[in-house]
Amino acid sequence: MSPVIMSLIAVMVIMCVAAAMAVYGDSKVLSRLMEGITRQPEAKDALFTNALVSCGLIESMPIIATVVVLILIFANPLLAK
Repeated sequence: MSPVIMSLIAVMVIMCVAAAMAVYGDSKVLSRLMEGITRQPEAKDALFTNALVSCGLIESMPIIATVVVLILIFANPLLAK
């Protein structure tokens, strides 16, 4: 296999795993939010704020993965001669 094809396969794997893990993480945070609100409705505001911050941090993972993918596509260190 050529390094270009291997890089494109790596790009595909990185983006798929990053997207899947972000969706999984967000679903876990939001399901715990719903569970927490049902247990303590008076703490809704604090729980909601923490959930939004957590979802934002989780969503930064695919953005960082996108930067890594762009480096692999446009400035591939594997193809340096």
